[in-house]
Amino acid sequence: MNAPVKTASQLADEARETANDALESTRAYAQNAVNAAGEKVRGLRGQVEPAVEQLANRVQQAVQRGLESASKTSARAQRQIEQAADVTGKYISDQPVRSVLIAAAAGAAIAALLVLATRRRDDY
Repeated sequence: MNAPVKTASQLADEARETANDALESTRAYAQNAVNAAGEKVRGLRGQVEPAVEQLANRVQQAVQRGLESASKTSARAQRQIEQAADVTGKYISDQPVRSVLIAAAAGAAIAALLVLATRRRDDY
């Protein structure tokens, strides 16, 4: 029964010390959590960057193939237009009268279509 009686000041000091210990423990825990999260982010970045690089390379290759295909298609169309022009020119030189008659008939047909289209628009 001779237990020492603690004063209010001693109790306050012990409470303050316990609170400081809890605070330091919480800080250490939080710092460890932040460090672990940072490591996880760095690890994920290391995994994601190669995937993004690979995706960018694939997109670039697809664009390059598209450009090459468009270039080939354009060259093919140009050759076909040149062939059609050559055939047309040869036909005109071989059949000049017939060519003029065909051109006149085509011009007349286009003019008739334009007249009909203009009349229909005016009727509304």
